[in-house]
This record gives sequence, C-alpha cells and structure tokens, in this order.
Amino acid sequence: MPAPTSSTGQHYPLIEGYSLVHPIGGGGFSKVFRAVNSAAPVHKVAAVKVVSYARPSAHSSRQQHPPDRRALQKEVQIHAVLKHASVLEFIAVKEVGLGKDGERAMALGNYVPGLYMVLEYAEGGDLFDKIPPDQGLDEGLAHFYFHQLLSALEYIHGQGIAHRDVKPENLLLDAQGNLKLADFGLCSVYKYRGQERDLLGACGSLPYIAPEMNGKPYKGEFVDVWSTGAVLFAMLVGNTPWDEPTSRSPEYSAYLTGELFKYEPWPRLSPDMLSLLRKMMCPDPKRRISIKGIKEHRWYTMPNSLLENGKCRDPVTLAERLLQGLIVSGDLDFDLHSDGQRAQVPETVSLTQPEWNERSADMGAMGDWRAPMPPSSAVASLGGEAVQARRARHEAMSQQIGARRAAFPGSTAEAGAQASQFTQAINHFTQFSSLAPASTRFSPHLTRFFCAAEPALVARLLVERLDALAVQNSISSMGDDESELLAAAAEAADDASMDGDGDTDMDGSAPAPQPLARSSSGNLPASAIGSRGARIRLGTMDRRKCVLKGEIRIETLAAAVSAGPNAPKCLVFMRRSKGNPLEWRRLFRSLAGDVQRQISQRLG
Repeated sequence: MPAPTSSTGQHYPLIEGYSLVHPIGGGGFSKVFRAVNSAAPVHKVAAVKVVSYARPSAHSSRQQHPPDRRALQKEVQIHAVLKHASVLEFIAVKEVGLGKDGERAMALGNYVPGLYMVLEYAEGGDLFDKIPPDQGLDEGLAHFYFHQLLSALEYIHGQGIAHRDVKPENLLLDAQGNLKLADFGLCSVYKYRGQERDLLGACGSLPYIAPEMNGKPYKGEFVDVWSTGAVLFAMLVGNTPWDEPTSRSPEYSAYLTGELFKYEPWPRLSPDMLSLLRKMMCPDPKRRISIKGIKEHRWYTMPNSLLENGKCRDPVTLAERLLQGLIVSGDLDFDLHSDGQRAQVPETVSLTQPEWNERSADMGAMGDWRAPMPPSSAVASLGGEAVQARRARHEAMSQQIGARRAAFPGSTAEAGAQASQFTQAINHFTQFSSLAPASTRFSPHLTRFFCAAEPALVARLLVERLDALAVQNSISSMGDDESELLAAAAEAADDASMDGDGDTDMDGSAPAPQPLARSSSGNLPASAIGSRGARIRLGTMDRRKCVLKGEIRIETLAAAVSAGPNAPKCLVFMRRSKGNPLEWRRLFRSLAGDVQRQISQRLG
C-alpha cells in the first residue's frame, strides 16, 4: 500500500527509522499511524502520534485552534521519563519543519510539519472493545485489569504525576493482553521533591471526572482514584455510573442519597465490590480512599490466577475468557465468526445481541442504541422457547472455543517464544484471519462481522440505519488504484475530530460530515462502492452526551472466500476514532442486529 499523505499532498517523513504505514486513529490536530522499523531491536512495530502544526487548508470547513506547543512539550517531557510495565512506552520524539527556516524547510521537504511521537504499539487493541455493554467482565477479569491499572497509577503518582484523564479510551492492551495506560496529554505534576501542590482546571470526560474538578483547587492523586473507581464500575457492569457528577444528573443525585443502590446494576455488585467502589467514589476527597488503602482492601487482595508478577501468566486463557463473556452476553455469535471449515458461515451477520433483537423486532423496529439495555439476567428471565434455544446455542458456541483451543499453537511448548499469544488466540478462536482481507487480518478489534450479502446492499442498509438513528455520516468508495488508496489514506488521516478538540470531551460537539448525494429512490450512487468496498465516516453524541466518531468499512472478500450462496461476500469492520468504547460497541450492536434482521428477510 502506498505511504499515506496529507490532504495537501505532503508526506510523512521517516521518524527515527520508522515508516508510517496507515492511520489507526486520531483527534483534532493529532493523528495516530501504525509504523514499522525492521531494524529496531525491540519495537519493530510502533504507533506514531502526529500533532500537525499546519493550518487547515483553504477548502477545509473545520474551525480549529493551533495546538498548544507548551502543553505538548510538557506531555513529551513527562511521558518520556515514565517507564513501567503498565504504562504505554514512550520511544522517541521528533519535530519536523521547525527552526529559523522552518517554512522554507517545509516547502523543500514537502513534509507534514508537526510533532512526531513514537509510542509502543498496543497490539491487543482497546480493553473496552472486548467488554459487553450492560454486562461487563466477570469478576476475575475485572480484578486482573484493576490490579494492572492501579499499579500504573501508583507508579506515576510516585513520580509526582497525576494523569487526570483515566477513562476507557486510554486503557489499551499489549500483545499478551496486559493493560497499558495511555495518553498523558492532560497530566500534571502535583508533587516535586517532597512538596505537593493543588491542581486547577477541569479536564477529562464527564462520566469519569471527580466532582471537585469544578474550578476550585483539588488533589491530583484523589481525582485519579475517583476516575479509576468509575472505570472499575464500567468494567464490572458494562456501563458508566452517571453522565456527570453534578446535581444536573439524576443518577448522581440518587447516588448521594443512597437511593441509586436499589436499582440495576448496583444490586449485582458483591458487598466487597460495592464497599471498594463507594470508598473510591466518595464525594468528599478528604475522606476518599488512597491508593495505599485500596491495596489493603479485601477485594483487591483476593488471589487471581491470571496474575504473575503484575503480568498475565496465561494470555491464551485471558483471550478465551474475554471471548466467553462476549458469547454469554450475546455480543459474539461464534458460529457466524468462522472459516467455513469448522462451522458453516450462514447468510447473516455475526456479532449482535439475539435476545434483544427479538424483542425489538416484536416492537416493529430496533430500539435506539442510546436507550439503556437490560442486563443479560433480565433478558434470560423472559423465558420462552426462542430465548431458551438461543441460550443453548450460546452454550454450544462457548464449547467450541474449548475445541479450537486444542488446535491453537499457543497451547504447545514451542509457542512460548511467540510474542503475540493473546492476539493470535483472539484471531484463532474467532477464525478471523482466514476470511479477513490482508489490510485488517491481524486486527484485535472485535466490532466486526462477515455477511453473505453484496457490499452495495450492506452499505445501503447501514446508511439507512444511521440516518434513522440521526447519526451523521458520509460514504466514500475504496478501490485498488493508487490514487484512490492515497485519497483514502489522506481522508482517514485528516478526518480525526471535526469538533476541533481531540483531548477533552468537556465541551465537545458532534461532528458534521457532509452527506453523500442520494438518488430520488434513496439508493447510493454506484460510485460509492469501489473495487475494495466502501467506507462510512460517522459522528454523533452518545447517551452521555459525549462525542462519538469513527468509521465503518465494508470490505469485499476475495472470490475464493465468497464462493457459494451462503459464503461471506464482505467484511464489515467498525473502527472508533473518538469516544467511549462501550458506547461504540453499543452502537455496533444496534447496527449489526438491524442489518442481520433485514438481510435474513431478504435472503429467506
């Protein structure tokens, strides 16, 4: 694939031996690329975060403020010195197009001017991409990841640093499934040479910020403890506790009075879990538990078979348990996520919530993805032959993982030397690699499904569903010729955040991509589908009124894979660029379920 370029035609230079390959995310002025350096002794694959200094082009409709270079310098200086197993590693930094003759150098080199940060590549993807909404992780998994997150915070606090932006988007996984705390753009030094100072400034994402971040001075350690408590709650139940910790939130007001604990999902929490959460999210920071106190709490100190010296002792089992949770909740339809050899790939799509789809279909249409979803226990209590049959199918799908594990190379002694057992296990158990195009073959993300319908039909159904949900979207084609690939790379790199702020959700607004012209019948033009498929960019606000942005790719599968009436003809792959991963998965579930229902009706 050709190297990516910016929308102005400028190139991305070689950075410390790393060649930028393709964009994997971004926001505002920052873009993140996957980069490779075959000569690197350790990190042969890395993530390069590019903060552009270039002004928006004349034809751009975006209104953006230049990046704060002093804040960038602080982020680099702080992140570069942090060395911990549970902190995303900072590898190198380079500025391009700066100095006395910066403008002239930029013109001669034709490079994108900006700050280039080389970071550890989180091969395992997002943690919360693997957590079913409204269900959460099993207690052991939540305990495992909480241990690693707390270890990272204890370390950075020991360096005098407050993160101030602990949220699901900043919790990534490495090749072994271990947690990595990322994004230090909002961090601040609160302790230096034994002297501690109060911090100022409200920052972060509203569902996770501490209530004392209201314009008054606050303690750095204790705002991170609060945010970590909100993240632990989200891990345990698959939802945020409230939209914001203020009197404007009925849920938070009910939390202060104790009334909230009578309602789902709070009763699902064990007494020990609830005890720790209430201590971490104590509204009075002076009475809030410290990290030292958390480490002495009985829930924290219970044994965990996955932990060994702070790291995962069995990446294959970790991958298996994460997939089991998605299967039991109905978010992963395992029979449909297959290579066609161990199980036939039916004509419908793969990842969805069957029980909820059935109820929604009875109401005449899929419910709004922003509406609260019932816990799986509530769905199961509905009874009925259909629900019982689906539960039995989920149990059978769970058993298939055990059967496939026997054939997994990671179960052999030779696999011990492999560096990516977790990601290999994810792909092996779901049989993703044999069907997926090369461009996404090794992706760890699970918001994807195969479909036997033609890409044009799938794209039209997705656009119609997005329109019905009032999710702003625009579609473009993906082709094989070099100009289309370059344009696609530039579009993805320059997409990022149309609200002009990639670092905080405090006052963001939904982006507004320009819609593609439709025919009078509502069909998409033929030009919307290229030889490789189509890309749909989307932006909206989730139910917590936070920005949610990303793209959906409908990739055409090779003829050898798509042969036969029931064989998959395309891969639908959703990739988030900004927003809560749980809300992204919730939207994905709604879209996948609706497309499944419609295609099932069409294909009979």
